[in-house]
Amino acid sequence: MTEDCNTEPIRSHTRQHTKRVNIPNINMTATKSEPVTSQEESKVPETNMSESDTVTTLQHGDEKGDDSIEINEQAALGRYLTGIRLWLVCISLCICLFLATVEIAIVSTSLVTISADLSGFDKSNWLVTAYLSAFTGFLLIWAKIGHHIGLKTALLASLVLFMAFSAGCGASKSINELIVLRALQGIGGAGTMALPSTAFFQIVPTSGYSKMNAVLSCTLAIALVVSPLMGGGLSNGNHWRWVFYLNLPIGAVALVLLTLALPNRFPHHLDPIPLKPAKRHIGSLIGKFLWEADVIGAFLLLGTVVFLVAALEEGGTVSYGWGSGFIVASFVVSGSLLVAFLLWQWWAGRETTAAVPSFPRSFTHNSVLPAGLFGAFLVGAPMTISSIQLPQRYQLVNESSPLGAGVKFLAYGVPFPFGVVVTSMLAGRFRFPFVYIILLGTAMQIVGFALLSTTPSTVDTWSGQFGYSFIAGLGVGITGGLFNFLNPLSIDKKEQYLAIGAGVQARMLGGSVGIAVVNSVWVNYVRRHLESMPLAGADVDALLADIGSLGRFPPAVQEAFRVVCSDAYNLQMLATLGFAAAQLIVVVALWRRPAYRLSKEGALM
Repeated sequence: MTEDCNTEPIRSHTRQHTKRVNIPNINMTATKSEPVTSQEESKVPETNMSESDTVTTLQHGDEKGDDSIEINEQAALGRYLTGIRLWLVCISLCICLFLATVEIAIVSTSLVTISADLSGFDKSNWLVTAYLSAFTGFLLIWAKIGHHIGLKTALLASLVLFMAFSAGCGASKSINELIVLRALQGIGGAGTMALPSTAFFQIVPTSGYSKMNAVLSCTLAIALVVSPLMGGGLSNGNHWRWVFYLNLPIGAVALVLLTLALPNRFPHHLDPIPLKPAKRHIGSLIGKFLWEADVIGAFLLLGTVVFLVAALEEGGTVSYGWGSGFIVASFVVSGSLLVAFLLWQWWAGRETTAAVPSFPRSFTHNSVLPAGLFGAFLVGAPMTISSIQLPQRYQLVNESSPLGAGVKFLAYGVPFPFGVVVTSMLAGRFRFPFVYIILLGTAMQIVGFALLSTTPSTVDTWSGQFGYSFIAGLGVGITGGLFNFLNPLSIDKKEQYLAIGAGVQARMLGGSVGIAVVNSVWVNYVRRHLESMPLAGADVDALLADIGSLGRFPPAVQEAFRVVCSDAYNLQMLATLGFAAAQLIVVVALWRRPAYRLSKEGALM
């Protein structure tokens, strides 16, 4: 944490007069030596700066009347938060991040219970992908909204939306209604993720980035660890609706803390309040915002994700074969929207246009950021897949209770935040080269997921898989924490909010695509092998639609079903291994001599 320091004006001394120069913006221009009137004095805040505060003196000229200006560099730090205010804001930001992240995986141990209660196991995966798709599509929109209307206002608005639709999810009466409300909840969740992720790197100077990255990454990791436990505990007594209702009291705490502790207009709270512009037509204001917030680009990207996920989720099911018109059309539309998004970003990035792209051209001219974003996408897949699929496996294959599945998931979840801490220490304290940290985490992921793909297909939980989960979780934590750290460091401060938002969006996009891929693998494998069993087609459809009906089948069928499911989960781990191995591409992209590392001043070198 930084020490408290006053953002006080600096006195400019001459032999003839004393004039005050306010430096929060550090834009100093030469002025003529004139006496300051009492009216002018009243417009400038008082200073408590002592001579000992002076750290730099800029002297101009000699005793013939030229000014000698003393600048307190520590005053520039006054725009950052310190003391109890910093702690309260950190707590509130952590709560926001925690709630948005918990909602990704908290349903992992609740899906079986929810789908049994609402009779929709065949659609239960959409409870995850609907949230992730909307979440991914609106991340950069919220980042732009925060940049235009202010961080505090945007964050409070997104948190209220998130809480409102959480209440709607808890009151859902059907699986379709819950899926729609989960998507709307994801819109609010995107803001409660993107805006705090940016704020963490705005409330402290660059020298505090490693500490803030540790706080941010550990919050994300802890949320992924405890969310299956929370979901399992609440689902044990069929109280799954509290999976969503729980966001209301916890979110209310964050609302109060943000309202009281976060300064208005932050991080521009010390800048002079701009004069009110001339009144403009509401249409022109909306149009200006749509251009500068890149709403067109955001919806093109959202459409790309939604159609891709829909094709992967529904392809090969009883409703749509891979060659059906809907699946083929979804792939074509997704690809077309992706091309349109790239062309739009290119066009909006031209100097002759008024649009502000979500991915400005400075991103592509940066040698580090594109690789960092690609790495965030790749690590987002195993991070999300593991948090969803491992608890499901414990329930379907090993007959664990929802809470029991959450406890067993700790073998993966506990080393995850530990890996984040390892990254912060290696990169921040020991200034270890970033590329070697990525290589370490990637190697552990490859080993861990390769071993998990060999887990025996037995109802009794095999203890060896806990060791495999530990290796995989540690590797994901190391690599994921590194990309959270790297992306903000690789770009100028003025575009940092875009880089942070893009990093979070890339990670969530990887999670969306990864979940859709492994769900498609699971459904197609299970359906193909169930049809070879002595079951009627109607029985197969009924079993996949309502997993709770498994108990009505003969014991031999139940055992065979669990073996098939276990093999399908092993196949999912092989698909996850592919995402992990692809991270070696990032290692190659970032490889150079001398290797990228953190400087003593906290900057990328």
